[in-house]
Amino acid sequence: MQVYRMFVGAISDGTLRPGAQLPPERELSTQVGVSRATLRVALRALRDDGVLQPTQGRGWHVVTPSVVEEGHEPPLSFTEIAALRGLTASAEVLNQSTRPATLEEAEDLGIAPGSEVFSLDRLRKLDDVPVAVASALLPVALVREALDADYSTRSLYATLRESCGITPTRSEYMLQARGAEPGEAAQLGLAPGEAVLVGAYTCFDDNDRAFEVGRITYRGDRYRFRTVLRDGRRPLPGD
Repeated sequence: MQVYRMFVGAISDGTLRPGAQLPPERELSTQVGVSRATLRVALRALRDDGVLQPTQGRGWHVVTPSVVEEGHEPPLSFTEIAALRGLTASAEVLNQSTRPATLEEAEDLGIAPGSEVFSLDRLRKLDDVPVAVASALLPVALVREALDADYSTRSLYATLRESCGITPTRSEYMLQARGAEPGEAAQLGLAPGEAVLVGAYTCFDDNDRAFEVGRITYRGDRYRFRTVLRDGRRPLPGD
């Protein structure tokens, strides 16, 4: 997924803007230093995630969508997802502190009960419009170098990669629809009971170690989830 990440980074930092046309595949494979076959795998993954779009006779261009779309592999931060959609992410930090983990939190993170965890709650915005309330818990022992970052502007995952050497590789994610509770409705500009989508997740690093548990509550009109469904049944002997 190195080539995939390279394109994500180029879009996130503004090197590739929404609507930008990519060079022909032969030229592009030379620029990034991979074979055309490897490049095509990354381009197809970016197409499937709604980031790039092929045009007959013109090659590939960066898509300009209007909503946040999750379901990426490997996991991306809210900031990275927003950048892929051509949107500007920002945050209002509601809480940034450390505290002892509860029994359930410790079990989810694979740490001893009472171990210190880093608690980060943010109101996430796209183009200055509130779209989600996000809460994350991480073991202090793993993320000590990231405790004091300014998360009103910084991406959590980018900070973890740069300061702590943590690379998100997979997440276990459960999505549920419900009505907005009064507090979150006020934060998101909704009436109580209006539709929200709540994602609860555990994220793992490249050592398959749980480093984050969290929950993010989205406005129902600003969120889309994409996945691929496959037949997981194993063939029976003789089939």
